[in-house]
Amino acid sequence: MQSNKNIRHNQLLLQLLLWIFIFVAQAAPAQSHTPSASKDTLSFKALIDSLSRRYNLSFAYDALAISDDSLFCVDFSRAPDKRWIASLFENDSVEVSFIGSQVIIGRLQGAPSLPEVIKIYGLVKDAAINEALAMVNISVEGEPLGTSTNDAGAFEFKLPRSFQGRRIVFSSLGFANIYMEVPANDTLVDIGMKSLSIPLPEVQVMYRDPMKIMMEVRQKIHGNYSLERFLLTGFFRETIRQNGKYVDVSEAVVEIVKPPYNNALDAERVRFVKGRKGRELSEMDMVQFKLVGGPYHFSQLDVVRHGDFMPDENGLSDFRYSFNGMDIEFGQLVYCIGFKPYSDIEGINYVGEMRIDSESMALVSIDFKMTGQSVKRSRSHLIKRDARRFKTRPFYARYYVQYRPWNDIWVISKVRGEVSVRIYDRSERERSVFETVSELIISDFSIADHRIRIPATESFRADYILSEHVGDFDPDFWKYYNVIKADEALETVFNKKE
Repeated sequence: MQSNKNIRHNQLLLQLLLWIFIFVAQAAPAQSHTPSASKDTLSFKALIDSLSRRYNLSFAYDALAISDDSLFCVDFSRAPDKRWIASLFENDSVEVSFIGSQVIIGRLQGAPSLPEVIKIYGLVKDAAINEALAMVNISVEGEPLGTSTNDAGAFEFKLPRSFQGRRIVFSSLGFANIYMEVPANDTLVDIGMKSLSIPLPEVQVMYRDPMKIMMEVRQKIHGNYSLERFLLTGFFRETIRQNGKYVDVSEAVVEIVKPPYNNALDAERVRFVKGRKGRELSEMDMVQFKLVGGPYHFSQLDVVRHGDFMPDENGLSDFRYSFNGMDIEFGQLVYCIGFKPYSDIEGINYVGEMRIDSESMALVSIDFKMTGQSVKRSRSHLIKRDARRFKTRPFYARYYVQYRPWNDIWVISKVRGEVSVRIYDRSERERSVFETVSELIISDFSIADHRIRIPATESFRADYILSEHVGDFDPDFWKYYNVIKADEALETVFNKKE
């Protein structure tokens, strides 16, 4: 069993999104393409794929502007120019614009659009010490809409105007929930959260057998998580810092079809909706990271659905569990269950803590990182390729997954991964530290109609590189989508003129 678990843990690592390519960037001239003299009828997806291959173009588009089922009759014998490309897509409600080699397809102003929204933005701080609180959950009571604060405690939450008067909940581990009504108009707020301790005189905190807790968690998965297909809308961000400075950022809105939790054989599928990227000019021109898979791997980092870190049906596990007391999360009591491997001699192993809802016995969140010995062994897993000029060594890898309650079930709401790598340039005898942070926040979810499917041709694959699918765009790019608000450093990256 131990060897099987080690294989599973290695697979988990490969599903954690952060396969890193490190190489010497070499500018290669774009290949010329001679269009074939043919006239084809293509779907929207097939058309933009064909244009991308033939003419080295990239596309960003509003998924609501053109239906995936739309058909286009295209004469590829014509010499390509912007006017011809625009004419393929433009109509009374669709406009086409260009930024370099990127084609942006969007809806005309005045065309049917998403519902009118109210924007609430501001800062969330610890009321006692006046410091910003990162990763605070923000949601509407009883609704699937949600977002989160960034590392500077800032947030921006967009809601349909029909939500006016409903209650917004601010929740964070160790703090009392804060509530506010959805206002009638756009509003700037400052939220001060007060720390919350478990009232020991009222709640008797007794030691509980952690293995029994974990077995109960396993047994109640089908009651605590969806047995229907879900359609998730998520915001995904990848950032890279070199020696503490942001040097590369990619962001995307994605759609995820998640199979039922009682169907272990079916896999999640992810579709790219729209995205953008920013880049600072720096030594990143010499050393380049590529984060492979991105949203695809994060969508699969569902430790409940895949049974990671849990005992099997016979109560056997590669992990030693510990009862670490109780805490408050989402305003409810949770058991804190620590875990670490029995053996760390080989393979990739993790140590961390799970939070278990004391009433439903659902896994609420898990925070885990590679053991020190595993990090030393992880180079062949995390570093997919590097140039001889550079010596690379990972030294930190940590992940966080959180679920949030919705009606009578729990839905995955947040995933975060951090990997740090030291790089030594043998030619220049210079050392650098690269830190990558990737975040996925589920901003909306709903039970998926049986007709909602993501074809394999539209799905993110394990070898997809997000930064190669998106291009630069303007600050109003996200419109009505809820995203993790960028801090000032990221805005600098996006707004830099090259």
